[in-house]
Amino acid sequence: MMMHTENHLYLLFLALMILGNPGLSVASDPVNSHLDRDPARLLSEYVQIPSVSGSEKEAGEFLMQFCLEHGLHVRVFTDDPDSYNFAASLYPLEMGKPNIVLMTHIDVVPAGDPEGWTYPPFSGTIADGMVWGRGAIDNKALGVMQVLALLQFVDMAAEEDLPYNVSLLAVSGEETGGDMGARIITNRFLDELNPAVVYGEGGAGITGLVSTRPETPVFGVGVAQKRRMFLAIESTVASSGHGSIPRERYPTKEVVKATAALLDATPTITISPTVREGLLALSKYETGIRQRIMRRIDFYGPLFGSFIRNDPLIASMLTNTISLTSLSSAEGAYNQIPTHARAVFDCRLLPETDENRFLDHIRRIVAPYDVTIEVIQSSPAAPVSEQGHYYRAMEESIHSVFDDAIVVPFMFVAINDNRFFRRKGIPAYGLLPAIMPEELMESIHYFDERFPIDALHKGIDVYVSLIDYLLNNPDYKKN
Repeated sequence: MMMHTENHLYLLFLALMILGNPGLSVASDPVNSHLDRDPARLLSEYVQIPSVSGSEKEAGEFLMQFCLEHGLHVRVFTDDPDSYNFAASLYPLEMGKPNIVLMTHIDVVPAGDPEGWTYPPFSGTIADGMVWGRGAIDNKALGVMQVLALLQFVDMAAEEDLPYNVSLLAVSGEETGGDMGARIITNRFLDELNPAVVYGEGGAGITGLVSTRPETPVFGVGVAQKRRMFLAIESTVASSGHGSIPRERYPTKEVVKATAALLDATPTITISPTVREGLLALSKYETGIRQRIMRRIDFYGPLFGSFIRNDPLIASMLTNTISLTSLSSAEGAYNQIPTHARAVFDCRLLPETDENRFLDHIRRIVAPYDVTIEVIQSSPAAPVSEQGHYYRAMEESIHSVFDDAIVVPFMFVAINDNRFFRRKGIPAYGLLPAIMPEELMESIHYFDERFPIDALHKGIDVYVSLIDYLLNNPDYKKN
């Protein structure tokens, strides 16, 4: 039954999920209160400064200077060309207040062939109600939302002793693993930053997922993410020579056969707690078989194993995945059997996966072949952030702007900077508070990346509401 075409969108959502006190108050109606600082113009100017990973400093200084000129207290942690990281806060960090941290990354991926773009990739063109350019979505729109929301509280912080500090944290190197940004912050400056919670990138809002309310946006708030492992298999079988006389075993043959075995192995379907919780939250809006499946996904999920495994998006949510990213051998003539061959794999593990058991599984698969296994790099597991006080704050803030929205926990299938803070025991939540149509999602890391101006305004309002909610509910120990 779930194999029918009309139900494909529902199954696709599995992949997307895993994509007060009266004393303090901002303006009673925060919507559009930021219009004295044109969000589209700021985003356009920010996009116009190329900040491909490794060259973030100019764009970082632009954003830092904007914060400084508008009354925020700036702390530049590192100012190297490839590692520019700063915080802009309501109060100086040395005051030691518990800190609501709004995190964005400065760097972007390369633009690719300019001929593939409708407008030049670093033009920041404003057209058709959009700001166009590399980084418009990932991640400069989020940074603009956060900083313009934060500025709404500068005067209040100057007049009152607020229970929290609130900081924009702008970091480098997210697109290349976070070593030049968030890792530096958490390893060297965490005590100074003193985060009570971090809100960064992660999920977004999409429509068409609930059969009973197809126009209702569903926002996935990132509370977890898969972990990354780079794995290599190698062979140095002592057999080489002329290609006209093939041996029974030789390096390229062994590596190719082991690679095929790994890629053809049937992955185990695992329903992680985050997926289970998200579906349970969503089930109250469904009826009939959809509702039963959502409420008993542990039972129903494996029944559709072949369909799940054949859909890359769904498989990425419910299984550990292995992708071949490099295949090489020792250089030589075309008629020479090489003495060495190597394959590299990008493995993405579900949060609850035990690394040693995963490696034992890999060893069993490649055991028939004369290869060795090397773990090139493995990121430690990060705990799942609780759906407590800070999660509910984001939930309430989304509802303040999108009153009919459905909010569910989300597992990010790639990695982002939130993991560094989660490993330090700090709750971190990921969300771009905007409804993202499919055509915009497809532009991320591709041609014609662009962000709607209307969505930019609404995202600012979500962050204004979030800050206001937390300042009026300051029990930061609730989580």
